[in-house]
Amino acid sequence: MSPPLRARLLAMLGLLAAACGAANARTLTAADGRSIEADVVGFEGEDKVVIRRADTGRTFTLPITSFAEADRAALRAEAAEAAKKSAVLPAGAIALELSRSKFDTRREKQSIELSDGTTRKDGITITEEDWGYSVTLRNTTTRPISGLRGEYILFVKVDAAGDNAARGDGRLKRTRGRIAFDPVPQSGKITARTDSITAVKRELASGIVWSSGDTKTRDTLHGIWLRVYQGDTLVVESALPGTLATSQRWDAGED
Repeated sequence: MSPPLRARLLAMLGLLAAACGAANARTLTAADGRSIEADVVGFEGEDKVVIRRADTGRTFTLPITSFAEADRAALRAEAAEAAKKSAVLPAGAIALELSRSKFDTRREKQSIELSDGTTRKDGITITEEDWGYSVTLRNTTTRPISGLRGEYILFVKVDAAGDNAARGDGRLKRTRGRIAFDPVPQSGKITARTDSITAVKRELASGIVWSSGDTKTRDTLHGIWLRVYQGDTLVVESALPGTLATSQRWDAGED
């Protein structure tokens, strides 16, 4: 125990001349063996206990390690049980923000064979961009929230333009992913990232066109549908664009 913390606890214990016999009071023994009479008001997480002195009614928040081993075990068990009971979050406890982000870019030039049988070096530029979403969770309550996980679907629009029309028909391809979120501090926020999708852009050099007349094709990250759970309970969900939640099926298979 740190000196300031020990001094604080001993000062509190020293003021107790006798127990007042309050109905809900219990005897708690400090790590140094001195006893106090106090009510256990509640817990902050599973490491701190809030007690109310039986004689003065003053409230203190102390580490569970401030107490003797027997009381530590009992208090930790009570804290764990309290955490289970408070696990159900009120409506609006978590606010969800989604932001599309480009995480990385790679570019290279390749040769291309022209219709007259010749080959032009650096005739096509291939650009690969890794796109995903930044996910921000805001805690609107006055206690930390832990045990959150996310399940999401990323939607990619496959470009059907130019000579690469066989690559797709403009439909949305989907891929699923998961996020294990860090605990969200009280009245605070955390930010995490989804996996990324590689969007490929193909651009012909000046003077070269696809047979259809286009010069560029690319795949793009179209959107995301994210659900946040605590255990098996759905806490919050969001989709960008919002129409994905009505035009797509969550339980549809992955492409």
